[in-house]
Amino acid sequence: MTTQMIRGIDTLSRSFNVLSEKQKNLASNAANVTTPGYRAQKLVTSAMEEVDVHNYTNGPELNLRRETGQIVFGNQLDEAYLNLESGAIQGTNSQTDVALSGDGFFTVQSPAGETFYTRNGNFSVNDQNELVTQEGYNVLGILPGGGTAPITVDSTNFTIDQNGFVQSGQDAQQFLYITSFENQADLTHVGDTLYQGENGTPVGTGFSARQGYVEQSNVDMVDVMSDMMQISREFEANQKMLRTTDETLRRATQEIGRV
Repeated sequence: MTTQMIRGIDTLSRSFNVLSEKQKNLASNAANVTTPGYRAQKLVTSAMEEVDVHNYTNGPELNLRRETGQIVFGNQLDEAYLNLESGAIQGTNSQTDVALSGDGFFTVQSPAGETFYTRNGNFSVNDQNELVTQEGYNVLGILPGGGTAPITVDSTNFTIDQNGFVQSGQDAQQFLYITSFENQADLTHVGDTLYQGENGTPVGTGFSARQGYVEQSNVDMVDVMSDMMQISREFEANQKMLRTTDETLRRATQEIGRV
């Protein structure tokens, strides 16, 4: 098998892997089109470094090295990034639901003490009268005197105003703990709507909270379907190249067998 064929097969293999990862990512976005607060994720690819190409067709006996230029052997995945554009706001008539407009993420805490960030405000109240996510994670609030704690509410009567102030009785006053990230690359996707990250800053402005609403997913199904069609065409093109390579190898094997 020639070096060119080996490189060609390697290029096709890499291309299939990249397309497969793109397809998985699009499928994940499509599956979460109705998930409140979901942020669409996109994959960035780039061309690999150019490689010098040569053959031995130079000289009077066609056996000297000839530089033929450079070639790029396929693409590679560079990174995944989040589309941080806000989704549409939809009313739910549930007082435990909260939608954020503008910057920031709700700050939540797992039973193990891990901190996560989410835009999914589809909350509920647990048996301890704590505001929690669908995973059962505590929604954190900032106390009037400073410090943070799980938000505790009267499950039948509490309010959250547009500034994130939670009022539930005279002795239960907190602000939603909203965290903003200047660089979205500081966030790591760890679940459908959960993220972890560093360099987050607690903010008291730049957002608006709406009780009785949720923010919808920002997945654009028109873009998803368009990208799926493009990937399908690229799969077909690579399959044709693979069949051509296979036919070339088959003929080369037959010719060698005759010698």
